[in-house]
Formats: sequence, C-alpha cells, structure tokens
Amino acid sequence: MLRQLARSKDLLLLREAFTSLLPIVLIMNILVLLSGLTQLLETWGIAGASTLNGDEVSRLYYFLIPLFLNLALSTLLAKAKELDPIGTILIAMVCFFRVSGFLAISTTAQITSYHGSILTSVPASFLAVGLLAHFSQLKRLQLIKQRPDLNPRLKKTLNLLLPGLLTVICFELLGQCVHLITDTGLLAIFAHFLPQFEHIGKIQELIVYKTIALVTWFVGLHGEHSADGLFRLLKDIPAGGASSLSLKTFHDVFMNIGGTGCTFVIPVLILFSKKHTPFKSLAQISLPFALFNVNEILLFGLPIILNPFFLIPFVLTPFVNMVIALIPMMFGFFTINPVEISWMSPPLYSAYIASNGSVWAVLTHVVCLLVDACIYYPFLVWAGHQYKTPLYLSKLFEDDAYGFVNEEISLREESLFVTKQLGTLKRMSSAQRVLKQLKGRQLLLYFQPKVSAKTGQLVGIEALIRSQDAQGRILPPSFLPVLYQQGLSKVVDQKVVALVFKHVQQWQASGFSIPPISINFDKDFLLDPDAVQNFITEANQYNVCFCLEITEHTYTIEVEALASVVRQLRAAGHRISIDDFGAGYSSLSSLVSLAADEIKLDRKLVVPPPEEGVRGQVLLESSVRLCHDLGFSVVAEGVENQKQLQLVLDCGVDVVQGNYTGKPMHPDQVSGFFPCINDPPEGAPTASSVSL
Repeated sequence: MLRQLARSKDLLLLREAFTSLLPIVLIMNILVLLSGLTQLLETWGIAGASTLNGDEVSRLYYFLIPLFLNLALSTLLAKAKELDPIGTILIAMVCFFRVSGFLAISTTAQITSYHGSILTSVPASFLAVGLLAHFSQLKRLQLIKQRPDLNPRLKKTLNLLLPGLLTVICFELLGQCVHLITDTGLLAIFAHFLPQFEHIGKIQELIVYKTIALVTWFVGLHGEHSADGLFRLLKDIPAGGASSLSLKTFHDVFMNIGGTGCTFVIPVLILFSKKHTPFKSLAQISLPFALFNVNEILLFGLPIILNPFFLIPFVLTPFVNMVIALIPMMFGFFTINPVEISWMSPPLYSAYIASNGSVWAVLTHVVCLLVDACIYYPFLVWAGHQYKTPLYLSKLFEDDAYGFVNEEISLREESLFVTKQLGTLKRMSSAQRVLKQLKGRQLLLYFQPKVSAKTGQLVGIEALIRSQDAQGRILPPSFLPVLYQQGLSKVVDQKVVALVFKHVQQWQASGFSIPPISINFDKDFLLDPDAVQNFITEANQYNVCFCLEITEHTYTIEVEALASVVRQLRAAGHRISIDDFGAGYSSLSSLVSLAADEIKLDRKLVVPPPEEGVRGQVLLESSVRLCHDLGFSVVAEGVENQKQLQLVLDCGVDVVQGNYTGKPMHPDQVSGFFPCINDPPEGAPTASSVSL
C-alpha cells in the first residue's frame, strides 16, 4: 500500500509539473499563431507585417521543453521532500545536463545540444532529487548541526552542500557509464535486440511510433516529443535533422492528438450536448486552442492524462483514423505528399494542403471526425455522470417536495483525477449509492420529545431529519455521513432550519405554544456569519427559542472560532447544548472552557456495558454531579427502558430523551403534546404531560 501511494504521489507531481508548464506552452503557441497571421498578411500584400518568426519560436519551445519540465518537476519534488527549493532546482538541473547531453560546451566554447528528450528529463529529475533527499537525511553529512545563532535558512542551504556534491558525483559516474557503453559498442549490441526500423514497413513503424506516443502521453509525458526522441536515438538522427518517422505527414494529418487526431471533437461534443454541463467552461476555453491543435488544456484540464475514463477512446481513435484514411488511399482516391505542414494547421485544412487540394482527403477527414465523436461520446457521458454525482444529489433534493440542497454546491475541480483515484472513486461510489437510495424519496423532519426528569412535563423537542420512500416508510438518515463527506453539511443544516420554521409557522397558526426546539448544527453552518444572522432574525420573527446542539469534539477543536458565534446566539436568547459528551474523545477539563447551557450525555454513558454496570453508574453520577457543579443542565439521551430511566433519575439528570419517553414523531403528532396559548393555569391536567 505504501508503495502504491508513493507511485500515485509521483504521478501526481508529474501531472502538476506538466500543468505548471501550461502557461508558457500556450504563450509560445500563441506567438506561433501570431507569426502565421503576420505571414498571411504579407502574402496579402501588407509589407513589413511579419514581426515574429514562428519557426524560431517553435524550435525554441521544442528545445526548451525538457529543461522546463526538469525545473518544474524538481521544484515540486523539493517541496514534497522538504528540501531547499532553489538549491535543489540548480543541482537537479546540473545533473540533467550532465547525464542527458542536453547542453554541452565544446573545446571552442560552442554550446551544442544532443538528445534532450523528455524521456531523460523525467527520470533524471526524480533520480537527482531522490538522491539529494536520501543524502540530506544522513546526519553525518550535515555541516551545521546545533547552531541556534545561525539563520535557519542559511543552515538549511549549507547542509545541502555535501548531499549535493555526492548527488552530482553520482550523476558524473552515471554519465561516464553511459559514455562507456556508447564508446565500447554495447549500445549497438543492445540495439540489435530492438526493432530494426530499417527492416520494418512504414505502417508498422507508424504503429510503434504512435503506441509509444500514446502511452507516454497518458502517463503525463509529451507523447510526440518522447516518441520522436526515442526514434532519433535509435536511428542516430541528430536534433534538427530530418523527421524520425517516414509517414510523418500522414501521422500529423490523421493521427496526431489534435485535429483529427482525436481530441478536437471533445469540446465540440460538450458544447453541443446538454449532458456534459460540468465541462462547459473547459470546452469554451479549450475550443479555440484545439482548433489549432493546442490540446494541453483538454489533456490536463478535463483531464485525459492519467484518467482511466478516457484511456480506451484516447488509444483507440488514432488507430481507427489510420484505418479509415488508409482505405481510400489504397483505392487511389487521394495521396498524402511528404510535405512539411505546420503542426498548428486546423482540421480539414491540413488534409487539403497535404493532399494537394483533394476533396476526397477532406471528406475522409470529416469521416474521421464523426467517428471520433461516436467513440468519445459514451465515455464523456460516463465521465459526466461520475463527475456530477454531487450535482445530481443537489438536483434530486431541489426537485424533492420539501426541497433540499441549493446551488451553493460548487463543482469540485478535477474531481476524478487519478491523483486521488482510490479515495475519490470510493467516495463517488458511496455518493452514487446514496443517490440511488434517495431517488423517489421525500425528506422531512420528525421531532423527539425532551421531558423533565422531575415532573415528566415536555420541556423541548429535537428536530431529526428523515426520508420517506415511495411506499410511505420512514427511514433513518443513513445518507447523512456521505452528504457530509461531499461537503454538504451546511446546506443540510440550512434545509433543516427552513423545515423547522415551516412547521413553527403551522403550529403557531394552530394556536400552539411551542417549546424550545433543539437543532444539531455543524461547524460549517455556525462559521457562516450570514447563515447565523439569518437564523437569529427569523427566530426573532417567530419568537421561538432554540437549543443549538454542537458536538463536544467540534466545540473543543474550534473553540476560538466558535466563541463569538456562541456569544451571539446566547445574546439572542438561545441555549447552547454540547452534544455527544462522553462519546470517546471527551476531556472533563474541557468543560471549564465551554460557554454552554446544557450538556447532553452520550448514550455510552447512559447505558454502560453490562459487565461495567457498577463502575458505569459511578461514572454517570460523577459526570452529572460535575456538570451541575459547573452550572450546566444535564440531558440523558438514548433511554430505551424503565431500568435505564430509573438509572438516570437516580443519578440526578435534569432532562430525559429516548424512545422510552417518546419516539421521534411526525410534526402533527408531536404537536399534540404542546400546550395551547389559552391553556388552563399550571396544575390543571394538560396534554403535554409524558408519563415517566
């Protein structure tokens, strides 16, 4: 499991590194687009319009992308391993230079470049930072140990000296081994067992090339750069030389990931389909770029990279397009000339240029686009369902007769990334199960009486959320933990408040005097100033007193944040109850700092295990006595029988709550225990008495 988590973290860092390159990639692509535009203006007779050299920018981008990735990845790795960021970046960059041959200085002081593929950039970055982190953990390599008078930043930097030196030496040795292998001809012997590209057909070569490109793209590497770098290495083609792929033009027209290569249709499908609303914004942003084969926004934003939902279509579409395009070419409808075509040529136009204006080539391109759309469509629908599970929950609850979750649920960015594959998919699975459970149900409130231990009179009610299925059965809120996990606790609380005030209005219209109503609030609701103020305002409007229950665990952790909120609620005339006290994490000393009116003992204190009966009663008596001494009223919940009731009465609790004294009831049923506003004076028999 630890190894799996480590691999997932490495993939996450790699994806983040590529994402961080997105701005510079788009900037350089835009410069190339502007260059093409200015050249077009010159062809129209506007002299001097060309101010940018797109070819130079494109070559610079291709040349620098391995270095960019090295810098980005080593930065993230330094942060993850808590190393000095600047020192780590510089050491990792030097190691990359030395082992990859990315840059070299000749005896005449000329800078030359060799195979600077991303395939060498990524492992060099991981290895360099990994070695640096390993050596940094060795205390004997730390120059500065106990120097409290030394600047911590300087201490951290100096302690990187020996680990950095050893890391660079390791890479020097690694570089010497690489040179030894190449000088002694071992590489040629190894290459003998690899595919002999000179002896395989052009189609087979294209399939191998595309397979390498797709696999490397899917794990976060630039596929074409990686495949081209590997092919150049095996074919011994220097950087800047001829293309390493025989059918390069055919590949760029029909199989590259842009254009008909097989991501252009994605934003079009999303924008013209009502089923993919979670991705609308992404599609609007990416479509103009996708038109010119800039696909990084889709690859990292949708995402396609590292996303199992799109593995099948991502791999399938290029090869399907290859077959579709080869069939009419075999029958002589058109040919693709080995001419250089700008990688930013839009779909259809690239086929038109490469085929010397053949209409059949353009029609074939259209067929490829339609087939790509058919392949991607079901996977987009599937991914949309997974992505929008929380949104489906909100829509379901909004359409419910009682309403529920509103538009406050924001779409979580990149919710199905493989960065958190296992955890995310598990949460989505749970949410989908809840979605199925709640379909066709209504959400409503039941109320459980709270009675005085001394008089048996009704002293309050607690609001409890329930669901009702199509057969009319009332079911417990087993869905609440998943909703809270999805970040919906505040909207759940807001819905409970709305339903409570709805029933308050009905009860007051019927002439009932409403006892204090207990509601359990999560911290997300309580820490929202607007939500708390709206609650206070509406409670004043109906002149109703509430007892607001906060779990002891939440209160003790968020005591500073909740302190002002509690003061505000108490000043408005409401009571504060500490819920679930004694649930396993309570500290008796924390009672001193709690600004509350009531302590609600957890059922584990009220009903101790049978084998701990005597000690359990002593603990219960001591807890009640301590709470009373500190000025708290004490509520015992979970009372299920006469024996438990007698126990809590003997221990001196003030209020009793449980199925024995009153099960959760429908609002119309619980109102039968409310006194009317014109009830007879105290002492006369009333409906609000609950027999103890």
